[in-house]
Amino acid sequence: MNKILLLFLMCGTLGFSQSINFDQLGKEKWLRYNGGVAANAVFYDGTANRQDLTYYLTGNLNFNIAGVYNIPLSFTYSNQNFDFPSPFKFNRLSLHPSYKWATAHLGDVSMTFSPYTLSGHQFTGAGFELAPEGKFSISGMYGRFLRATEYNGEEPRAITSYKRMGYGVKASYDFDFAKFGVILFKASDEEESLENPFPIELGLSPKDNAVLSFESQFKLFEKAQLRMEYAISGVTEDTRLTDARADSGLLSFLLDENISTDYYNALNVSLDYPAGNGTLGVGYERIDPDYKTLGAYYFNNDLENITVNANQTLFNNALNISVNAGLQQDNLNNAKTSDQQRIVSSVNLNYTASERLGLNGSYSNFQSYTNIRDQFDYINQVGEFDNVDTLNYRQISQNANLGINYILKKTETKQHSTNLNLVYQNSNNQQEGETIEGGKNSFYNGVAAYTLGYPEQALSISLAANASYNTVAEDNNLTLGPTLAIGKQFFDKQLRTNLSSSYNTSYANGEQQNNVYNFRLGGNYLWLQKHNFSLNFLALFRNSTLNTGRDLTITFGYSYAFDNFKLNIRKGNRYPNERDPRNRMGTLSFRYRNVSYSGTIPELNEQLTNVFQSSQFAAIPPFKKDDLALLLAITKEQKKEADYKENAMVFLKELYAYDDFLSTYNNALFSVIKRVKYDMRRIDMILENSFVQTKVNVDKHILKTNPDKKDVSEEEWTTYKELIAEQEERLQKLVGHRWMEQRFKNFNSLEEIENPSGYLKQFVKQTNAEAFKKFEANGDLDALEYYLETEIIDFYYQKSLGIVNPDNFQLKYINKN
Repeated sequence: MNKILLLFLMCGTLGFSQSINFDQLGKEKWLRYNGGVAANAVFYDGTANRQDLTYYLTGNLNFNIAGVYNIPLSFTYSNQNFDFPSPFKFNRLSLHPSYKWATAHLGDVSMTFSPYTLSGHQFTGAGFELAPEGKFSISGMYGRFLRATEYNGEEPRAITSYKRMGYGVKASYDFDFAKFGVILFKASDEEESLENPFPIELGLSPKDNAVLSFESQFKLFEKAQLRMEYAISGVTEDTRLTDARADSGLLSFLLDENISTDYYNALNVSLDYPAGNGTLGVGYERIDPDYKTLGAYYFNNDLENITVNANQTLFNNALNISVNAGLQQDNLNNAKTSDQQRIVSSVNLNYTASERLGLNGSYSNFQSYTNIRDQFDYINQVGEFDNVDTLNYRQISQNANLGINYILKKTETKQHSTNLNLVYQNSNNQQEGETIEGGKNSFYNGVAAYTLGYPEQALSISLAANASYNTVAEDNNLTLGPTLAIGKQFFDKQLRTNLSSSYNTSYANGEQQNNVYNFRLGGNYLWLQKHNFSLNFLALFRNSTLNTGRDLTITFGYSYAFDNFKLNIRKGNRYPNERDPRNRMGTLSFRYRNVSYSGTIPELNEQLTNVFQSSQFAAIPPFKKDDLALLLAITKEQKKEADYKENAMVFLKELYAYDDFLSTYNNALFSVIKRVKYDMRRIDMILENSFVQTKVNVDKHILKTNPDKKDVSEEEWTTYKELIAEQEERLQKLVGHRWMEQRFKNFNSLEEIENPSGYLKQFVKQTNAEAFKKFEANGDLDALEYYLETEIIDFYYQKSLGIVNPDNFQLKYINKN
């Protein structure tokens, strides 16, 4: 049945009307495919409340028809049974067919127009993106955002919801002096989609939402970039109400307005100016209180941000320094009983002192001020200035870290390296200038490691020591212990194995509390470059005053890749049986990329979701977003703090991976272009000589010298036809090469690669996702550059076929007479 359904979906996709370039047919294989499927199974035996056996399946497939039509598919399935109703869909199938500059999104997909309109919300339906070579682009979508879910009084975790449908369109036009865009988004709940009654305490009501956004981008002073977005969102909180609104709003032609309708605004402006070997930037953002859009899961509102940032590279690129500062405040409409202001500043340094020594450090300072007015004093005040700032609350947080990496010795047979990482965090809560009781805490962490490597034996041994010390009011806690890790590769690096063991003990106010010992053994085997097997064991033993026990986790993974496509399988993901972590009100904090995440698990879920849906990661390819969505879902299911933190760090690492890769991609592409430009000058003469030699052979042939074509054998006719075909091919390569050379001549700086236009922009959009897959699979920079070099030469050559007239050429190196 599943195979029939898959075939039906593929055939349905092929049924769409497409403008196929028949000139390309025959030059590529009629059917090419790539992608991969993967399966993971996790066995658990321990004291945690989770399933004994869990598994999940993921897959990505792409079919290419004749080199001009793509049909990508992806799926995710897990045996994690949700025993309560939910409006969200967890097992899903999505298709992303594309043809040149046109892409469609079908099935269970997500799209992003902007942070204030449609921002990563999954829907079941269809969408499209049209970005032809030129100045105009448009995208749109229509689908179901939530499915109707009836009230279930027997399951407290059940989520009741109306069926929610929506549509949106985004269009932009690039003028010579500026780029303008407009976004329209509409979503509404269907009141009749719920048949059974539900308690009024749920606060559930059918909503209606319409959002209109205007975007613009200007180039100032030839270098500076000014970007602006203004959005207005109209929300009807309850469409069942019949009382009319006092006056009609801007979006009344789209919105079902009544007395519960309100309008909200959002504004975002940023200016970036290149200076020296870096940039300077300022930004301003203002979001009205209660601003919301039904096209996003979560939204920060009631805030005003002013930010300043700068980065610079000094000392021949040895030192990179970036500085950020900002001011944030809330209570923009003075409706709250408290005002809060936050001052944020941070400095990041990366210094490569030599080939052996590298240092990195950062410091950030977060200060927030809250002025709370007691309501009793407010109601009973006599004078206008009585009881001003009844409570003056101030919170100061400081974070600093220092990392040192030093290579003691490096030879072909042996490598010695060390690294040291120090972290400091401090928080101080003050009232009226005095530290409140229990309001001061500090955290110190240090990790020192030594690594011994034997490259020829593919063996590495690491010994590390970790110590953490934190104080909260009068209490202090200390955790320390060693870690030993061994990694070894066998069978020409096809089998990778690792063994590690660590011991940690903790003390509270000088008294020992617990001992934790864990043992990990894992292996990964790559067979025939297509099949990847992994097997991992984790045994954990705890001995504490409150809890003594052991946990055993066994994870098996398998992936199969088509056409060198490799899936990155995450290992050690865990699926607890209990899915709602809201009953755990303990706070958890961790840090990644100089960003601190802190709060209860529900609060951390919102923070991670907000980061995932931010505009910074809007360009992540769909296949990667699907993997990230799964990792985020797995993270949210964790109930133990250690498990939650571990999975959150895995998610954040993968989230930033594509953003990090873009810099690698741009540098690799710029290096490739410089190399190709250099080679072109040498190859140009070779191509011309090759063409001229072939033309001479044609001119000397008997069919040229014998006009009457008498007594010409069939073999000579065949030879002549082959020479003519070879002459045409070499001429086409020559003129195509010279057309490419003119295009490449304009690429003289990395900035032109980072902000591409024309054909280069089309090439980047066409290759960066596939390049990311390849680089993520093996991390081989040489392989990445080889892929880009092969692709960019073929890309521009194919473009030249429909543009350059072979008859319009001129010999440079040989006298035509």
